[in-house]
Amino acid sequence: MRFRVGLDDTDSSRGFCTTYLAYRIAADLSPLVKVLPYPRLVRLNPNIPFKTRGNAAVCLSVEVEDPDQAFDLISGKVSELSDVAGGANTGMVFVEGASYANLFGQLYQEALTGLVSPHRVRRLLRDNGVRTLELGNGMGIVGAASSLGFDEGFDHTYELISYRRAGFWGSRRLIDSSSVTKMDAATFPHTFNNYDYQKRKVLIAPHGPDPVFSGIRGDSPSVVLKAFQMLEFEEELEGHMIYASNQHTEAHLQKKLEWKVFSSGWIDGEVVKVEVGPGGHTYFTIRSAGHFRHVAAYEPTGDLRRVVRLLEPGDKVRAYGGVRRPSSKHPSILNLEKLEVIRLTGARRPLVKGIFIASPRANRHLTKPLIRHGREVYGPAPAMEGWLGTRSERALARSR
Repeated sequence: MRFRVGLDDTDSSRGFCTTYLAYRIAADLSPLVKVLPYPRLVRLNPNIPFKTRGNAAVCLSVEVEDPDQAFDLISGKVSELSDVAGGANTGMVFVEGASYANLFGQLYQEALTGLVSPHRVRRLLRDNGVRTLELGNGMGIVGAASSLGFDEGFDHTYELISYRRAGFWGSRRLIDSSSVTKMDAATFPHTFNNYDYQKRKVLIAPHGPDPVFSGIRGDSPSVVLKAFQMLEFEEELEGHMIYASNQHTEAHLQKKLEWKVFSSGWIDGEVVKVEVGPGGHTYFTIRSAGHFRHVAAYEPTGDLRRVVRLLEPGDKVRAYGGVRRPSSKHPSILNLEKLEVIRLTGARRPLVKGIFIASPRANRHLTKPLIRHGREVYGPAPAMEGWLGTRSERALARSR
């Protein structure tokens, strides 16, 4: 029998990772629980203030002979690898495969762009007889259920995530940066956001105490595996797994924005004024449907902030991002992720019409690189050998 398993909120600020849990389910529970390629790594609304570290849920398609046994085995692994003591509020959903699409498709769309009530999700699951597991306060049940509504029918990318052995967690990740730039040159444009050439910084490795060693993102399973095999690093890894994902698809920015706190989307308008604030942050106001809306391009966005400074009153733009909560001193404001310049007030300006995004170092997981425009991917990729690696297949500590 085929089931889908949704997982979310197993990590904390001090470590652990939901994708690592998914990897361990695939590596440790086979053959009683057979994870099928490719697990789904699903990013949800990045503007929710109580999101997990990367606001990512995971959905596994599994084949099992005994659903009760499989639920118990997976629940045990979830309990083992959720950092509840560190603040994780884990949710797990276990549903027969044929029933997920109609039940969870709309929920996924809502979780991309707005705020979803956990009470409503629990009622939905209970009314449909779906088996669940909650740890902590169970807030992760929202992401776990929402992840079941995403599949490769949507535009998607792939990510190969490699994992560290427990003894290395918290130590510095030693990746030869020259091997990253060589890999980037060899696989471009089929992989993206590997290296920041402005800051000369490797982008594929996180810096926290979690089990992830590296993450390489691209448009097919074969290219991310090839890219990973080109890396030079000084550590023996536990393994890797390739995920299908909504990362780099700007799935959360597809709808016209309802100006609500924490919502994501886009808004059209005419520029009224532009001003530079403290710390280099740049703000502009647009008139949209009779309302004045405030937009912020913060200093870390780099290229995007520089474009905003070139705007002039009368320019027509489409601003993409998420609405921040107002404070006693500031109104609600759109945190800018992407800008489309539609019309300019005059010629001979150092600005052209077009689409602009932040510098790579400031890209969110869902940010769509310019190279992906017109290169969207729809439909599942065939299963490929090497999508799951539970042991290193080569000597990883290489002599120079």
